Amino acid sequence: MRIIIVVILLSILSLSCKEDKQQSETLTYDSVPITTVNEEAKKHFKQAQFLVQNGLDAHPIMQYQKAIALDSTFVRMYNFISIYAPNDSIKKSNHELAKKYKHLVSEAEQLLVDATEYRFEHPNDHAEKLLFKVAELYPSDKYIYHTICFLLFRKNPSLAITAGKKSIAIDPNYGSGYNILGYAYMRNDELEKAEKAFDNYIRCEPNKGNPYDSKADVLLLMGRYKEALILKQKAYTLDTTLNWIPDEIIDIKKKIK
Repeated sequence: MRIIIVVILLSILSLSCKEDKQQSETLTYDSVPITTVNEEAKKHFKQAQFLVQNGLDAHPIMQYQKAIALDSTFVRMYNFISIYAPNDSIKKSNHELAKKYKHLVSEAEQLLVDATEYRFEHPNDHAEKLLFKVAELYPSDKYIYHTICFLLFRKNPSLAITAGKKSIAIDPNYGSGYNILGYAYMRNDELEKAEKAFDNYIRCEPNKGNPYDSKADVLLLMGRYKEALILKQKAYTLDTTLNWIPDEIIDIKKKIK
């Protein structure tokens, strides 16, 4: 009887250890947490994230302001602004606020803040190892891979391409993933691959102006000026907020002549 009980207990322990091992091997998450004291603030963050990383609004100030008004300790929002803001002073001031309240959020969000701190202290670093560490924990978070590609496409395009390809593997209909990947290919002198990426951007967002503007940029590098002109004109017709295009159109027409 004692032997039977021991065998049963060993079987249970073996099964338990096997389950624990499986859980530890698959301990990954869908997306990085968004820690906030206010659910409405989280909605504004998600809207800002969607607008910025889908190429619809590069700096959605209204969403930023509403989120922070609802949660003055909103680390993830401050960190997001510190990455995507248009100038260094805004980036640094928001990073300081993210650092101030960093202890209130998850480990992954703290790593995002640490990555920004490292970036400020080592502006020539081309690896973004901390962000890749976050991506390993959250391999289904396309936005993290987009962020890495965005930060690296100028200074380390080959590594940016690696991240960008992962973002579109997670979501094959992620328009802005194709956009930032296309520019990484351009910086890496892979113009045909860039053109294909921008074609997919157009496929994902056919009614937006920015995809056509992006494809025109690579066509200009390829010397296909007439095609680029048509796309620039189409882009501006769809979105007149792309206010740099009229001057570009004048320059392209001069090249054609």
